[in-house]
Amino acid sequence: MNERVGNAQRTHVLDLLSNALQEGYLDLPEFEQRMSIVTAAKTADELMSQLADLPLQFRWDPRALSSPTVRVLPLPSAPSTAPGRDTRTTAIASLVLAIASIPLSVCFGMGGLFGIAAVVLSRPGLRSSNDHGKAMTGLVLGCVGIAASIVMVLLFIFMPTTPTTR
Repeated sequence: MNERVGNAQRTHVLDLLSNALQEGYLDLPEFEQRMSIVTAAKTADELMSQLADLPLQFRWDPRALSSPTVRVLPLPSAPSTAPGRDTRTTAIASLVLAIASIPLSVCFGMGGLFGIAAVVLSRPGLRSSNDHGKAMTGLVLGCVGIAASIVMVLLFIFMPTTPTTR
């Protein structure tokens, strides 16, 4: 199925990959690799290929989202600012924590905790059209912070210590 896909389909597949990462079916480097492929995907086949080897609960059916749906839009007088503020706040918090996670990764992997928080906080913003960019940046930089923290911890553990001679 070489049907073109949009942001809604890519976001849905990213959510499925995030769930697979959280449940331990993917490791972080593989998740990051698949995430970059999904964000650049143009067709449904490209998206389905990133989920093909995962268990059934992570499968995606492009026909489910491509069928015509009726959307109920809120009335103009309905207060719709509260959900927008929540996604904006979590997207900005995700971005700030993700940026902080990278330099903090040298502090015995402390940046990994900030990176995990950034990844978790980016999820609501990924569903929002207004805050998708901030949330995606927070997600990617959070993953980079986690990876850098893992590398730094491994360096601290396995780096040979040399005695100083005077």
